[in-house]
Amino acid sequence: MRLGRALAWFVPAYLIVTVLASASTLIYAGVNDTAAADEAASSMVTAPSFTATVPYHVLIMLLVFTPAAYLYFRRPRGGNQTRETLLLALCWLAAAMVVDFVGFVVIQNPWSMPAREFYVDYQPWISLIYLAIFASPWLRLAAVRARPARLAA
Repeated sequence: MRLGRALAWFVPAYLIVTVLASASTLIYAGVNDTAAADEAASSMVTAPSFTATVPYHVLIMLLVFTPAAYLYFRRPRGGNQTRETLLLALCWLAAAMVVDFVGFVVIQNPWSMPAREFYVDYQPWISLIYLAIFASPWLRLAAVRARPARLAA
């Protein structure tokens, strides 16, 4: 696996999903006028805007990380595609877990949560988000293998 290349595609994908997921929650709050209820919620995971949009966050992960996997494999190098896909999936999963821990648990910000809230109360969503990130390179591999071979002219 090309670690530098893997992380070079992880960073923009992670930033894009963070912006899109946050935007979906904020737009929902604006459209449905739930800002007051969100502020009154005991935690982020119980805020109405967040709970209403979090299922879409999983979809956002798939829609962003799968094309990122295509971009990672744009310049293929010979070798075992299955092994390379596994290594990329594990790399992105580990990177997401580390960045999430630092960005949403350790560093205090309006979106941060205590560890228990992030890893226990945020179930099943955080697990599904990590599953989506792990699955994205596999979806790319399945799509490539499902494509019919081009006929020679």
